[in-house]
This record gives sequence, structure tokens and C-alpha cells, in this order.
Amino acid sequence: MENTTGIDTIVHYGWLSDEQRWDANRYDWPWLGELGDVDKNIILLLDCLSDGEFSGQASITQFYNLIFKLRENGFDKDLLSDWGEVLAYANIITYEEFRHGVSLGKIFNYVKTGKDDFISNLSIRTYSEKYIWCFEDRQYWSLYSYALAHLFAEIVNTELYKDVRSVISHPKLKSVVSNIMRDEARHIKAWKDIIKNIINADERHKQFFLESISEGLVYHNAMVHETFFEGQNKMLPLFLSGEDGKASAIERICKSKYNVLNELFGENNIYSIDDIKKFHSDFLIKSYGKKRAVYSKEVSNKINFIG
Repeated sequence: MENTTGIDTIVHYGWLSDEQRWDANRYDWPWLGELGDVDKNIILLLDCLSDGEFSGQASITQFYNLIFKLRENGFDKDLLSDWGEVLAYANIITYEEFRHGVSLGKIFNYVKTGKDDFISNLSIRTYSEKYIWCFEDRQYWSLYSYALAHLFAEIVNTELYKDVRSVISHPKLKSVVSNIMRDEARHIKAWKDIIKNIINADERHKQFFLESISEGLVYHNAMVHETFFEGQNKMLPLFLSGEDGKASAIERICKSKYNVLNELFGENNIYSIDDIKKFHSDFLIKSYGKKRAVYSKEVSNKINFIG
């Protein structure tokens, strides 16, 4: 949508969320017992993806933490006020990501254990420790790179769900994955429009974003969660390679990120699509086989792999 000076953007994505919210049928899914072996084997790769969706709670907590720290340290209050849409959008996106986490967690738990007790067995204390306070050990981003990380992560998520949808067969499972995918695609548009509004609010924002691109491009916002790298390596086979002249998942992702950079920054975007591909390949190589990481200022990329 067009950039505005009012609250049009957040209202727009608010009613879009209302209108496009899919019916989870109270997570009463008797069809889970009908899943075939192929679908089950795919689901068994998605436990960390469920963690990543739930960790949207930690993402929003970290947004508040970053903003409050900047305010305490004397950062321009007018510039911080331009971030109000992000905090308003948090009210929408956090619940949608929560629904994704519940959906994937419930399905994984059933396939893994044969029991339908995921929701009742996830205690509030465990939920909070795993999906909120996990951010304390993984503060890789600045405020500006974190917003970009959410935008570019949704591009990755959308392509992942697209590829997963293409290889599963049960119609009800395919419907859940499709619904999550459509939410993620809508999130791309929302983050892009909100970031545009911030940039247009004050010329200083643009420079702060430009200085933050490299981290925002590659550091997926779900890195805030403990199992991100385990999940990344586990799910790599689910990203389809290009066949019959079709672009591979990594090619689609890099092209989309490149187009978004040009849309946001125009001639100020210094990165080519080849640069973006190299960033991603280097990142995947460095993190290949890793399972756990925490923030450390002692390493150049801030990521200290611990397992």
C-alpha cells in the first residue's frame, strides 16, 4: 500500500488479519490419525520450526527491550516514536505466530508420541522460559537490523512452507501449511510497508537501516530461539532444488530479498544479487552441522556456536 502519515498502515493490516484469519477449529484435529508415513517423516523434521514460530513472543519482547535501552541511553525520542507502528503490529503478528507454533507443535507431538496432549502439557513456565526469555542469550541485532531480520525471515519462511506444501499429501495437513504460508506472505508485505513508513518519517532512519543491512539479510529473527541452527540444518532438504528450469529455493529467496532491498533503498542499495547469494552460502557453510549458539561480542559475527 502507499506510504501514509497516519495510522492507515497498521489499521490496514489489522483488518486484513481479521478477514484472513483461518479457522483452526479449536485445534480439534481428528485427522492427525490419518497421516501417512511420508507426511509423518516430513513432520518429524519440523519440531524446531514450531519452536521458531513460538519464539515470535521473544522477538516482540526483544523489540521492546531494544527500544527501551535506546530511550534510556538518550536516543532521539522523536525517532523512537516513529517505531510505534512496529509495537502496534506486534499485537497482531505475535498472535498469528503463536497460532503457527500451536499448530506445528500439536502435529509434531502427535506424530512423535501418538498422543494429543501437546497443549495441556506445555506449562506456562516452560513456555515462557523457552519462547520469551530465550532472547536474553541471543541479542544479535540492533533495533534497525532486527526489523529487517523480521522482514527477510518471512521471505525464507514463505518459501519453506511453499516447498513443504508441495511434498505432503493429506489435504487437512496441506491446508494447515497453506494457511501458515499465506500468513507469512502477508507478514512480508506488512513489514515492508512499516519499514517504508519509518524511513519516510525522517531521513536519518534510512542511514541507520543501510548500516544494518548485512545482519538483517542473513540473521533470521528465529535465531533468538535455542534450536534455530538445529532446525536450519535439519530442514535444509525440505528446500527444493531447481528442476525443469525452475529456480531453486535459495535462488527464489535471494531474488526476493534483492527486490525488497531495491524497493526500500533504491540506488542506495549497495548489494547485488550475487552478494546476497554469497552472504547466504557463507552463513550456511559456517553454521552447517551446528545445533546451538549464543551471542558473544568476542567473535566477529556475534554468533558463538556451543554445540
